[in-house]
Amino acid sequence: MNNNISTTTIDSAVARLNAARIGIQHIGQPILLTLGMIGCILNIAIFLRSSMRINSCAIYFHASSWANLFCLTWGLFVSMLASFTNNNPLTYNSAYCKIRYYILTASQLSSRACVVLACLDRFLLCSQSVRQRSFCRACVAIKVVSITIIGCACLSIYVLIVYDSFPQQRQCVPNSATGRIIDTTVLFLFNFGTPALLMSILSGMLMWRLKQNVHVRKRDVQLSAMLIGQVVLYITTALPFVSNFVYVTVTQYIPSSSKSAYRIAAETLALTATGSFGTFIFNALTFYVYTLAAPSFRRELFTLIIPRRWISFHQPTEQLQMSLTNRINPSCRDDKSIVSQVYRNES
Repeated sequence: MNNNISTTTIDSAVARLNAARIGIQHIGQPILLTLGMIGCILNIAIFLRSSMRINSCAIYFHASSWANLFCLTWGLFVSMLASFTNNNPLTYNSAYCKIRYYILTASQLSSRACVVLACLDRFLLCSQSVRQRSFCRACVAIKVVSITIIGCACLSIYVLIVYDSFPQQRQCVPNSATGRIIDTTVLFLFNFGTPALLMSILSGMLMWRLKQNVHVRKRDVQLSAMLIGQVVLYITTALPFVSNFVYVTVTQYIPSSSKSAYRIAAETLALTATGSFGTFIFNALTFYVYTLAAPSFRRELFTLIIPRRWISFHQPTEQLQMSLTNRINPSCRDDKSIVSQVYRNES
């Protein structure tokens, strides 16, 4: 009798875990993908504006938006497609397995690196040193972004070598112990540990510098909020994925036959929640962080989606006289962009 009750309870718990996993795949992923695609496209459209293209920090945000778009396409969309069609080529097509994870890894590394560079850009811009502020130029940002993307692409080449598909296990994973060590090292050093540490340090130092200079603080507090919001979002969403990755790495040699049905269901749910869903939250929600954190970004978005003839600007005189020091701030009397006058002042 007790055994029957226990078995029924376990079966019920397993069913709930499986239902939660299916809910994430069939409801959560499409919602996140839709929000993310819309956000990335709007980010790219805003940062492609002529007034934004001469702003060094906007260039880093622009590059990060493209990287996020690739992450959502090759990560979240591919995962969602496999779930809906019940056909995952990653598990039996070795070439597809390698290419998909190569593009995804390079894009994730590039996305994180661009945010770190944006933090560094704002930190140097608040410096009293002219030499340090000279780093915060559009021409320098373009070169740095190009070098960064090439570096991330080269760093990700190991994926093409160590990753392979295993039809029997229905997995696309590193094919050797050495490959797993390399993959784990890259994940911790370049995809989580180093970016999180640098973002935290630079954000803290940026806030310290802003507090030292009230004049700079008034003009850069919105952009600082955008960066800090990204840092918090990144750490919050990346930590569960890394924790689960460590667990999977430690327990990978335990055969499935020795695991209970409840444990298998729980591990599968955790892998879905942190891997094919949670790890893409950062890529999908950056636009909404920008929008919530910076009124200037909201105004720039407003000028993008509202016809110009409907817009009547009434900006304070002091904003029109504010010089551009590579900041995203509203100060426009020109109906092309709410910041175009500020950006012209830089040159």
